[in-house]
Amino acid sequence: MTRWKSITVETRREAVEAVSHFFTTLGALGMAYDERLFGPDGDPADPLPPPEEVTQLTAYFSWEADLGSLKGEFLEFLPVLDESFGPECGSFLSASEISDLGWAENWKEHFKPSRIGRRITVSPSWEPYEGGEDEVVLTVDPGQAFGTGTHETTRMCLRLIEGLFEEGDPPRRALDFGTGTGILGIAAARLGAEQVLGNDIDPRAVETANENARINGVADRFLAADTPLTAIGERFDLIVANILAEILIDVKREIASLCAPGGRLILSGILAEKGDWVTQEYATEGFSPAGRLEDGQWTALLLLRMAVAG
Repeated sequence: MTRWKSITVETRREAVEAVSHFFTTLGALGMAYDERLFGPDGDPADPLPPPEEVTQLTAYFSWEADLGSLKGEFLEFLPVLDESFGPECGSFLSASEISDLGWAENWKEHFKPSRIGRRITVSPSWEPYEGGEDEVVLTVDPGQAFGTGTHETTRMCLRLIEGLFEEGDPPRRALDFGTGTGILGIAAARLGAEQVLGNDIDPRAVETANENARINGVADRFLAADTPLTAIGERFDLIVANILAEILIDVKREIASLCAPGGRLILSGILAEKGDWVTQEYATEGFSPAGRLEDGQWTALLLLRMAVAG
């Protein structure tokens, strides 16, 4: 009998992506979500409206995982969540040992082909899908990496990428920073980019992204690696980064150094109220606003690198 260990936590909906990515970096083999509305006692709130919208997230790990260490890591991560999303953003609920493998397959029932933008459709590798004329089908196997294309932040990135390749001067060389499954960089390659580098600190994400590039027929144009930003030593016409606003600001100088004059920058993973803040911070590195999308509580920015940085 196969046995597993799990950690269940609670967080507000807008922080689910950040918490999922956090557990992925700790070695989570998969995640399950309960996105109902909860009251303060943890039971479904009735009558509506409830005090707040809360998601229960369960992360599954191998039997060798140390639940005490995982709990400690999450508790140390909570101040980062609070800084990004507001006070009391998350809490630890439970840790357990399990022998039911159902979680590993059941979540796939909810990941179906999804049309994003005018041409792009994202489809899981286990769901047969035949695209129509001029449709770009991105086949994604999440593996142990984060990013299926269904989250608002990823959808906005894909729409902005698609728009750039419909212009008269589409990008030729792209960098996908924090590539995860590689979906954004692979989209750029499928739409016409000649060379794409996917960058991620997680070696499992690098492996998954390269496999997805092979599945999508762009392994000759897309390569994922864990090379530090400061060691890349190239410049790109397009840089895409779908991570938290605070991290985007922490690495703004490194990202700016990799963007060619006249290049475009797509930034997402940003709460809507922090969009102006990120725009202002990148203005100090020579970027001007060129577009903006909002979806739910999230925003994505399209910035243009001026020919001479200010």
